[in-house]
Amino acid sequence: MEQIAKEEQRKAWKLQGIGEKYTTWEPTKRELELLRHNPKRRKITTNCTIGLRGLINLGNTCFMNCIVQALTHTPLLRDFFLSDRHKCEMQSNSCLVCEMSQLFQEFYSGHRSPHIPFRLLHLVWTHARHLAGYEQQDAHEFLIAALDVLHRHCKGDMIRDDNGKKANNPNHCNCIIDQIFTGGLQSDVTCQVCHGVSTTIDPFWDISLDLPGSSTPFWALSPGGDGSTVNGESHLSGSTTLTDCLRRFTRPEHLGSSAKIKCGGCHSYQESTKQLTMKKLPIVACFHLKRFEHSAKLRRKITTYVSFPLELDMTPFMASSKESRMNGQYQQSVDVLNNDNK
Repeated sequence: MEQIAKEEQRKAWKLQGIGEKYTTWEPTKRELELLRHNPKRRKITTNCTIGLRGLINLGNTCFMNCIVQALTHTPLLRDFFLSDRHKCEMQSNSCLVCEMSQLFQEFYSGHRSPHIPFRLLHLVWTHARHLAGYEQQDAHEFLIAALDVLHRHCKGDMIRDDNGKKANNPNHCNCIIDQIFTGGLQSDVTCQVCHGVSTTIDPFWDISLDLPGSSTPFWALSPGGDGSTVNGESHLSGSTTLTDCLRRFTRPEHLGSSAKIKCGGCHSYQESTKQLTMKKLPIVACFHLKRFEHSAKLRRKITTYVSFPLELDMTPFMASSKESRMNGQYQQSVDVLNNDNK
């Protein structure tokens, strides 16, 4: 059944012009033969340091180093680069994907000495001018800029169809960056008069989540009060969890009389509510916690402690869950088949 399902999914992807979905690397028969003849290379011991390597700080570049460490330990990205899948179509020395490929080789070479990512920094300065200089920058801003440049430089890595032609679909880029990090965010605007719903779906690389600061407390969102368990998290009253932030992000928001939207059903400007949900989850979800709050008088950092679970179930925040709730079909018990949302 699994095999049939995979085959049908593959056909559906091809019909949509997306090509094949990126799958994890599997060794070929030849590679397995080589591994049998070299048993030392086969097992990774508990004290193995392959992939663990420090990065030298070049001024105030800790914002870059922490993102590089996160990317080099993303399993699918690691599989892609270490199986040499990148085919460069750019001028040499200007491609960020080539530099990332080199970085993966450095990280997984087994060397113990710290690596100096000066070429990476130079390329970032070249392609994302707003991040140039030795000042401290925002790690989240660097992540988005890096993903954007990698996505633009992945030209040669588009997945091809059976005839060797690039599977071309203007609505969907199938480079490795988009396959791993791109999700779909659904926005439903509901008219308060005729209850007509207008839906738009936008791609996203990250989700920016509000934190409870002095102006936005939201403790009341935690269900069950003291000591309840939500999404595998033990919930102490007064503590904030990632689930709280996501629940706040996906709750319906009343747009008010100052932001009336023209309703397609009533053909007039009406008050409405807006709700965000996940239409499609990315393989790797990036959450950005908004740690700064701005007001007329001050700009301050929110130091609220946010706990997050080892395993996060996104089912309650999916568009499909909202639809089944509205149809009266939604049960609170976690569906066994919903492992895709974890």
